[in-house]
Formats: sequence, structure tokens, C-alpha cells
Amino acid sequence: MLLMVFFYLLDESNMSYLYLSYFPEDIFDKKLLETNIENLSFTKLIDFDDKKILLIPLDKGVFAIVYEKTDVNFEFLLSMFQDLIVKLNISIDACLNVQRMKNKNAMLNSLTNELKEQQKQLIESDKYKNDFLANMSHELKTPLNSIIVISSIMAKNKNKKLDDEQIKNMKIINTCGNDLLFLINDILDISKIEAGEISLNLSKIDINKLIEELVSEMNPLANQKELTLEFTCFINEITLLSDSHRIKQILKNLLSNAIKFTQKGTVSIILEENTNDITIKVIDEGIGIAKDKLNHIFERFKQADGSTTRKYGGTGLGLAISKELAILLGGDIKAFSTLEKGSTFELILPKKTNIQNISDDKVTISSRENNTIIEDIVFFDMEEENIDIKNPIIEKNKDLLIINSDPAFFFPLAVSLKKENIKLDYSKSIEESYKKLDKSYDLLLLDDKDLNDEVEDFISYCLDKNINFLILSFKLMENNNKYVNKSLSKIELLNDILNKLEK
Repeated sequence: MLLMVFFYLLDESNMSYLYLSYFPEDIFDKKLLETNIENLSFTKLIDFDDKKILLIPLDKGVFAIVYEKTDVNFEFLLSMFQDLIVKLNISIDACLNVQRMKNKNAMLNSLTNELKEQQKQLIESDKYKNDFLANMSHELKTPLNSIIVISSIMAKNKNKKLDDEQIKNMKIINTCGNDLLFLINDILDISKIEAGEISLNLSKIDINKLIEELVSEMNPLANQKELTLEFTCFINEITLLSDSHRIKQILKNLLSNAIKFTQKGTVSIILEENTNDITIKVIDEGIGIAKDKLNHIFERFKQADGSTTRKYGGTGLGLAISKELAILLGGDIKAFSTLEKGSTFELILPKKTNIQNISDDKVTISSRENNTIIEDIVFFDMEEENIDIKNPIIEKNKDLLIINSDPAFFFPLAVSLKKENIKLDYSKSIEESYKKLDKSYDLLLLDDKDLNDEVEDFISYCLDKNINFLILSFKLMENNNKYVNKSLSKIELLNDILNKLEK
């Protein structure tokens, strides 16, 4: 007679737990049974006084059948359970996997909540840190500027009241004050970069002229160490749409480092042009950088080694700031060096600046496929301060597709068009513009610079599709209302575009 059936589950530590059972009463010694279950690896028959227990081992537990002590064919019972054992193993394993997943999910949810809380605390701490740095920098700079100005005036000794030793001390105070001011500015720049608060003042830049002015400014520093500062330009006049202050900040840091780490010889600045970029190289004949240190020089607070800091000074922030500013400008900085022979730093800047979302105070800057998006306010220079628009403000939003535009030329126009409630879209080429013409535009504006046969095909396509278009060109096309002369003033160009949009 069958008395009971029960199932013991074995955990990963081989501990047994009564998981499922059917028994009408407590009729056997549990401890004795558990002793027999432990380390069970084959079918086992146990006698308990007037009962018999058939123990069948499973992959993850033990299945037990209890009978009264009667003549029972246990071999027959075992053969009956053979197929069941296989299915039981599969089912038990699936159930255990589900349970494990539930346990892991619960643990992951708990860890995720903890991480979210920690992230929230870190963001708040970072904000407090940036606020503290900004406030503290301001508080330090105010008295420090006074110290620098007063010490500079006193060092000149116009009243002849100071002796040589006092003048020397005043110069030391002035030098230390300036060093401290540079450090404060570096820390302030780092905190702004981390907080995403660096703004770009975009304007047209004559890069050749900018470098010449910077070389003149840095020459006295090079002369103090009897170094030669050379500038070589391998390109014709070129205009960039970028931030002159940030470019100057980067180059000034690279030149300062080159002069600082060069004891004798020449520091060279070379301006070169590539297909999409310009490259400004700063080459020195200084101490150089070891190959194993070169990969870390753009990390914050890093210099070649501790002895460099002790001998030459500095915080190790200058190159880190320069690298991040270069990336914000859509470019990059690369470094090459040989120990004891010198170093070359290359500042790469895009020739073209892709501008988008002007109305949202966002700008995309790049000459490569991976664009850098600046989401803070962007300032810019307009060639005409007061643009007198003859047309009234367009009430209905108009869609304008700009094709193959020169960013430096078109940027002021783009800003004025945005003010006229015109939505701007951009396409780098005629081929790319065809893909965008699934959308309906009120006007296509094409700059024909560097385009030849493509322009005629484009005109034919627009006429065939009855698409409104206008071509900006330096070519004189008489009696052709589809062309606008690019040599016109920005006011005239803007009015021509607005007139075309109203038709």
C-alpha cells in the first residue's frame, strides 16, 4: 500500500530541502531519512520498521516513494519511473533557472536603484563643486588682479623710492600673481567644460593674421631664452568661421609649452592646408616626451613625470583644456615627440563649419562625419549691423533648403532668415539634396561655388518638377531671375531671397 510521496530539492551547496510532499501522518524518522538522502547517487531501498522507501536520485534532488512492508515489485516501479525521471530533471532544472533569474533580477533592480541614487548624488555634488569653483575663482581673481596691477606699477619705481632688492621682490610678487591667475583661469575653464557651459563666439577669422599677431606677442618670451620663433605659411589667404579667442588660447598654450621646454634652438609654427582641414604645427627642439608618456599628456593634471612639474612648473591642465577646446571647435590636437630631440603638436581645424538649428541656440561644427554639437549660446559678427529689410516679416513659416553653402559667407544671412520665421535645412551637395526633396520646400537656394555641369542638371530638374529655386553666383547672368549675384551686400541678398520666397 502506498503511504506517501515526497520530493527533496538539493541546492547549489548540496543542502536538502523538503520541497513537495504528500504524507498523511508523521510515520518515520526524518533525520534517518535525511542521512540516507545525503550524497545519494543511485537508486536505494530503505527499510523503516514496517515500511519500505524507494529513493530515486534526480539531477537536482531526490524523489521518494513510501510503501507498507508488503511484497512490492520495486524493480517494476523503478522501470515505470524511468521516463518520468528524465522529464522531472528537465522540469526541475527549468524551474530552478526561473527562480535564479528572479533572484538575479531582484538583485539587479536593487543595485540599479542604488546606482541611480548614487548618480543623483554625484550630479548634485558635481554641481556644487562647479558652483564653488566658479564663485571661489571670482573671489580670488578680484584681489589677485589688484595685487598684479599694484606690484607691476611699483616694480617700475617711477618715484625712485625703492631700492634694487625691493624692485626685485615686487617683480617676484607680480610673477607669482600671474602664475596664480593662470592656474585659476585653467581651473575655471575645466569646470566650465565639465558643466558644458563653454560658449563659442563665432566670427570670420583670417587665420594667417591671427598667428602673426600671436607670434609677435610671444616673441619677447622667446627672446628672454634666446630662442628663435619662426612662422611659415604654406597656404594662400584663408578665412575660417570659428572662435578666434579659443584658437588663440590653444595656440598660446602650445607655444608657451614649446618655449618653456626648449633650452636652445628654434620654435616653429607652420600653417598647412588639407582637403577638409587646416593644420597648425608647433614644433620645438626641446626635451621631448617619452613614448610611454605620450598617450597620457592630454589627461588632466598629467605631465611627463613629477620632475617636470618640479623643474618647469605648471598644473598639467593646459593640454587637457586645449584638447577639449579643439574638439568643441570641430577639430583635434595630435602630438608627436622624440625624447631629447623635441616635440610636434598639430592643431587641426575644419575649413568648413556646418551650422544647424540656429534658432535653438545650437550649432554643429565639424569637417568630418562625427559632428560636435554645441548647445549653448553662440555669438557671431554681422557684417551689417542694421539690416534694413524692405519686405514685411513673413507671417507663414517658410521652408528653405540651402545647398552647397559656404558657412563663413552664409552665416549672417542664415541668422537674419531665422528672424523672418524661415525654417532652414542644409545639404552639403546637389546629390544629397535630391534625397531630401521628398519633403516640400518653398525655395531651394544653391551656391554654385566649385560646381560645373551639376548646376545645369539641377536647373533642369527643378524646372521639370516645378520647384522654386535660386542660385547664388559670382557669374553675371543678365535677364535671369534664377540667379543672384553673391557680390551684392547682405541686405540686397536677403531682400532678393525674401522676395523669391513670397512668389
